[in-house]
Amino acid sequence: MDYTALAAQLLSVQANLLQVPANQQLSRMVKGELFVLNYLLTHEKIIHPKELSEKMSVSTARIASLLNHMEEKNLVIRSSDPDDSRQVVVVLTEAGKKQIHQVRDVVISRAAAMLESLGPEDAKEYIRIQEKIWSNNQKTR
Repeated sequence: MDYTALAAQLLSVQANLLQVPANQQLSRMVKGELFVLNYLLTHEKIIHPKELSEKMSVSTARIASLLNHMEEKNLVIRSSDPDDSRQVVVVLTEAGKKQIHQVRDVVISRAAAMLESLGPEDAKEYIRIQEKIWSNNQKTR
């Protein structure tokens, strides 16, 4: 099998998929403010800015700037870690929760429609392959 040719084909397909509205919405969810809001919503534990930096693969300075803007919009609050007052934790505000719930509803609805268009078997297979790519990536770290 010519994996180089398949990789070139994958590159082309991925570029084309950027035009699919569901993929555009999913892409927005893994960047910037929406990533932070979604991460805070889906991880029920104390979150430090450094963890956000690592998960987003961006500098701590970028996270600090992002959190400053998000605090100005009343989406998050930074406060002292109750276990270590030298550390800062990030918490969603009610406005932040409301915003991410609204966005998630739209994204999940569009993604569900995209998966439904594939049919049940292909939709499950698509998710299985995506999870396998993720799993393989974790093993190589």
